[in-house]
Amino acid sequence: MSIYVNRTLNLKQISIIGFDMDYTLVRYKSEVFEEMTFREMIRKLINDKNYPQEIEQFQFDFQRIIRGLVFDKSRGNLLKLCRYRKVRSCYHGSHLLSFQEMQKIYKGLVIDLNDKNYSAIDTTFSVSSALLFSLIVDYVDAKYPTPLPSYEAIYNDINDVLDRSHMDGSLKDEVVKNPQKFVIQDPYIPEALEKLKAGQKRLIIVTNSDYRYTKALLDYTFNPFLKAHQDWSTLFDLTITGSEKPRFFTERRRFLCVDPSSGLMKNWDKPLEQGIYQGGNADAITRHYGVSGDQILYLGDHIYGDILTLKKSCNWRTGLIIEELNDEVILQQQGASTLQKIEELMRQKEALELILFQSEQETVESRRVYGEIRTIDSEVSNHITKYQSLFNPYWGPIMRAGQEESRLTGQVQKYACIYMGKVSDLNSYSPRHYFRPKRRPLPHEQF
Repeated sequence: MSIYVNRTLNLKQISIIGFDMDYTLVRYKSEVFEEMTFREMIRKLINDKNYPQEIEQFQFDFQRIIRGLVFDKSRGNLLKLCRYRKVRSCYHGSHLLSFQEMQKIYKGLVIDLNDKNYSAIDTTFSVSSALLFSLIVDYVDAKYPTPLPSYEAIYNDINDVLDRSHMDGSLKDEVVKNPQKFVIQDPYIPEALEKLKAGQKRLIIVTNSDYRYTKALLDYTFNPFLKAHQDWSTLFDLTITGSEKPRFFTERRRFLCVDPSSGLMKNWDKPLEQGIYQGGNADAITRHYGVSGDQILYLGDHIYGDILTLKKSCNWRTGLIIEELNDEVILQQQGASTLQKIEELMRQKEALELILFQSEQETVESRRVYGEIRTIDSEVSNHITKYQSLFNPYWGPIMRAGQEESRLTGQVQKYACIYMGKVSDLNSYSPRHYFRPKRRPLPHEQF
């Protein structure tokens, strides 16, 4: 598949390419992993926070949530925003609000994401928590006899058990024990990285996962497919685990050196060597290799933790992995003829509206034109429904909010130099490739 370009990027000038691990170097079977997370959160809510036993009956529906949505914690809503942060779709629990209901609440105003009442869903790891939030909102609204806390308290409880589930081993231990159930072996990713290495690129990993988990997943996804390297640790010049991104990009934290055989760590105050570390900071990597920030390209899946903070704090180049992207491109191609029909109908409507504009009073002719416009509106509506049905049944495509770009798309365009569906998409390009963006016509430049 293709790599999409927002800003010019000459790979020939890139000396170091860094990668996140989860959902970047390592691809998950997302629906399976998120269902496990969903069930673990429910277990913790019941056992640790005294939620009613009935929530065990909740059904997991992976399609209910997409990346890029926003929690309205105070109202129990999930929002899809356009790039200008205006609400374009809204569910209260699992109930879709009408346009009139949305306008009554949000009044067409710009949503301030710095407001503590809002929180973004910027990674696939948040799908299960957002779904659970929606279902508990439904439960509360149904006025069950067992009292439950406010919507915001529900959000906080879910966020707490999600964080603990990722930290206490209840999720990662299951993945390590049964990687074939949760992780995709993609031989084209190791192939792409060996191609980059042969092209004289230094490769590094910067992941928030701990060393034990990182080793287990890379042993499974990389070692069976490497041809020019003994194992993954010899492929990468630096592997930095427990990096605590985004702090890795913003703070001058010390490195710990990890013994790969035991996993034990010790302070490291000497110059960096090829090996495995914990903690550290981005500035030290730039200084160690004696390069400028724009000679480093970093690829990750988290728009905030991997891309936005990095772009604001360092001058590294950025690439975003959007695992849903390749499927969405295929669906767009399938719906291309429907979009063409919509555009043709809209041209017909504009011509009819011009006739009405030129008519100063209602006539038999103007009434006929109004009738034709209503017919066209009905046809356009049917075609839009047909096109939207190709995508997520609740939210539509992740990269659009109606006719406008989605909030996620706006962030991708603003902060990611390039973006792609998976790391193996690099296989289609030379390590010296010159990525150039296509010229985007402005509204006044389109004819």
